[in-house]
Amino acid sequence: MSGWGRTLLMLAGGLAGLGALSCVGLCIAVALSFHFPDEVEELAVVSGDAPTLAPGSTVKVLVWNIQFAGGRDAEFFYDGGEAVSVPPETVQATLARVAETIRRHDPDIVLLQEVDRNSRRTGLVDQHLHLVEALGYPAHVTATYHQNPYVPSPGHEHLGRVDMHLTVMSRFRLGAAARHQLALLDEPAWRRLFNLRRALLQVAVPLEGGGELTLFNTHLSAFSGGDETVDLQIGEILDVTAGTSGPWLLAGDFNALPPGDDPARLPDADLYPSDAWPMQILFDQTQPAVPLAELTADPQPWRTYVDYGATSPDRVLDYVFYGPGVEGRTYLVDTRAIGISDHLPLVATLTAVRE
Repeated sequence: MSGWGRTLLMLAGGLAGLGALSCVGLCIAVALSFHFPDEVEELAVVSGDAPTLAPGSTVKVLVWNIQFAGGRDAEFFYDGGEAVSVPPETVQATLARVAETIRRHDPDIVLLQEVDRNSRRTGLVDQHLHLVEALGYPAHVTATYHQNPYVPSPGHEHLGRVDMHLTVMSRFRLGAAARHQLALLDEPAWRRLFNLRRALLQVAVPLEGGGELTLFNTHLSAFSGGDETVDLQIGEILDVTAGTSGPWLLAGDFNALPPGDDPARLPDADLYPSDAWPMQILFDQTQPAVPLAELTADPQPWRTYVDYGATSPDRVLDYVFYGPGVEGRTYLVDTRAIGISDHLPLVATLTAVRE
């Protein structure tokens, strides 16, 4: 989950020692010094000497929200605790466990969410480059979705500089990449200056002989309280995938329950709409890695979110979907990774074929 709703950006707590108007004015001036990305932004891709993917190859993909390598020792403020930042040694130890888990599955392509790059809360560690170097992937690209020179919240310890990314790492050559801006939460403009700007990262994986497999990596809004922000974001994603030729894969943390899952069973039921399921349209219009009937019949093997202090996941928030031209082979949720992040990694194998 790891969204920044509720307590994030409550400026009042950070006004001590300054007049309210002057502090708010200063914070807004700082925030405005950051140039927010365009609706669609081309990204720089590193491909090194990576080989080109052959059509019909079996490809293993690992998908994981790593919770900015913050570890699980502390309860963070957005989950009701007090923690905001973590010591660099905790970040390094958590990144080592993340790398060990990825290495164990030996995926061809890795899609990560909540990857900090030189953020104050995680000791200014560039987690993307750390993992690229630790794992040796020759091709990689990232897209930011929470970048601000200074976030003056929460009141007891300001988040400060933050730069959180979606990451793609690949053994195969990568082509063009783009960041697509998604709908923002329905909230006052001054909050939007400091809050997350959810995005869709689109990356081409060229195929031998022509064509490409397109990867889509995303992390949708948390703490929306059923205000239809997630519905809007999913609609925007489907608009992009509809304009994609050739095979594609969409994956990430959607912060939404699967159709039919009653949020009333959860202690934080107010986070999700009680009378609708934003994910329904994705199950209807794409190929889910786990068919809805199978997920509904026995949801436990597919649950991915682990609440603070829990020893097992209690809900599905992370998904993999395929477009035309992709054949899904196997899929699993790795419960051995409990204790590293508040999410579990997904591992899918697929065959990419040209239409």
